[in-house]
Amino acid sequence: MKCDRLVCWMLLGWLLAGYGYAQIRGGAETAQFEPGDHVLYQEDLSGTPIGAQVEGWEIVRGSYEVAEFLDRRWFRPLERDTRVLRLLTFPQDFSVEFTTYLSAEAGARLKVFLYTARDLERERMGPDGPSQVYLIVGRGYHPDHDFVHLRVYDPAQRRYQDVVSPGSYKFTPNQPHRVALQVRDGQLQLFVDGTRVALTPFRPEAPLVAIGFIFDAGAGHELPYKDRPALVDGLRIAGYSRPVGRATGGVFLYWVLPVSQDSLPQLFAQSQTYNGSVALDALRQRHDWQKATLLVVDLPANPFAASGAQVQAQGPEWEKLVQRLKQELDVVRQHGGGLLIVGDGSDGRTERERQLLASQRALAFAAWLAQQGIGNPQHLLSIVVENGGYESIYFVADNGGYESIYSLRLERKQ
Repeated sequence: MKCDRLVCWMLLGWLLAGYGYAQIRGGAETAQFEPGDHVLYQEDLSGTPIGAQVEGWEIVRGSYEVAEFLDRRWFRPLERDTRVLRLLTFPQDFSVEFTTYLSAEAGARLKVFLYTARDLERERMGPDGPSQVYLIVGRGYHPDHDFVHLRVYDPAQRRYQDVVSPGSYKFTPNQPHRVALQVRDGQLQLFVDGTRVALTPFRPEAPLVAIGFIFDAGAGHELPYKDRPALVDGLRIAGYSRPVGRATGGVFLYWVLPVSQDSLPQLFAQSQTYNGSVALDALRQRHDWQKATLLVVDLPANPFAASGAQVQAQGPEWEKLVQRLKQELDVVRQHGGGLLIVGDGSDGRTERERQLLASQRALAFAAWLAQQGIGNPQHLLSIVVENGGYESIYFVADNGGYESIYSLRLERKQ
C-alpha cells in the first residue's frame, strides 16, 4: 500500500512537472508576416553609387549617403540625429519592411514614424512625434542585445499607447534585422526577423501621407556618428490588392456596395465584410463614394490549375454559384454597386510573372462569368485594349461596363 502511494505521488509530481513545461501555442508563435502585393515604393540601393543620395527623400536635418557594409548598400547617416522624410500616400491596409543594422558603440537607434498631414503640419519630424506610429529599433544599453520599442497613437484617448516596451524582447546583436509592419483590417502587427512581437488595434485619425526615419544614438562617444550609426536598407512599402478573408486561390470575388456596413442589404455573401483594400480605395476615389464595403463571395474551389490562366469551373457547385450571383446582381444594381474580380498570381515564380498571372486570371474569370450571363464579353474587350496592366476588374452592375482598378506597370529607377 505504501509502495502504491509512493508511486501515485511520483506520478503526480511527474505530471505537474510536465504541465509546468507545457508550451503555449498562439499567434505569437505561429503568425507569419504577409507582405502587400501592390508595391508603392521599393528601394534596395543595389544600383545606387556609393556616396550618392536617393531621389525623393527630404533631408529635414543632418546628412546621409549611400555606403557599403557587409556586402550590401545602406542609408548611412553622417551626423547624429539625421532625419529624412518621404511623402507617400498610404492605403488603409499596407505593409512596411526594411532591414537595419545597429552599431554597438553608444547605443545606435533607428526611429521610424508614419505621419498624417496634420502630424507634419504640427511639427515636421519632431524627435518623438507627433505621428501615428512611433517605432524604435535600437542597441540595448548593455551591448549584448538589440531591442524594439513600439508606440501607436490612440485618437480616442488622444495619446500614445505603449505596445512593446524596450526590454520586452531581446535580439541577437551584430547582425542585420528584418523589421516589418503589417496593417490589415484595423490591426497592426510588428515582426522582427520573422517573429511577431506585437498585435494591436490601429486606426489612424486620418490617412497616412509620409514615412520618416531618425538616425540616433547616445551622445558623448569618441567615434563620430558616421562610424557607429544605425543603417537602413531594403525598404519596401506595399498595399494589398484584396482584403484578408477566406481564399481558395486563383481569383477572389467581392460584391462592392457604396454603403456602410450598417446599411448593407441582405445577400448570400453576408459572411464577411471589409472596408479596406487598394482596389476599394481606388473605386472610392473614382466614383466619389463617401463610404463603401466589400462583401466576400466564397468560391467552391480554385478555378485555375497551378501557374495556369484557363478557367476550370464545372459541376453543380459552380452552377449554384452562378445562380446565386444572378439573384444577388439585381440587389447590388439597385444600390449602385458592382462585382470586383481580383486576380491572384501568388503561385508565380517571379514578381513579374505573378503580376502577369494575376492580370490574366482576372480577365479569364471575368470572361467566364460573362459566358454564364453575368456581364457582356464585348464590353470586357475594352479593358484589354485600354490597359494591359490591370490586376483587378470591376463589373458595374448598373450599365454592364467594366473598369480596370489600377496598373501594375510600375516605373523603376534606372
